[in-house]
Amino acid sequence: MQASGSLPAGCASPAVDEALVYPADHHFRIITVAGSGAYETVSGVLTAYQVVAPLTHGQTSQGGRYQSLSVTVRLASRAEHMRLDGALRQAEGVRILL
Repeated sequence: MQASGSLPAGCASPAVDEALVYPADHHFRIITVAGSGAYETVSGVLTAYQVVAPLTHGQTSQGGRYQSLSVTVRLASRAEHMRLDGALRQAEGVRILL
């Protein structure tokens, strides 16, 4: 039995016409280690992109260990989206990217 929404083995995902999808605004929620300096690191990564809603601090976890950040970025292509995703995931202090 296959998972809901997954394609059968051997099937490629359907082609997506990037012209219909991009440019698009993408919202990112970033879970970081509190006090790690991740805000500054993420802010530096974002300088190469068109930010449409600024990077903001969100909630802190109940135990105070994690801090969320939010930002919305306008991305011109899937390749640009993947570059930003990779750069954010590699940023010091980033634990989860949603």
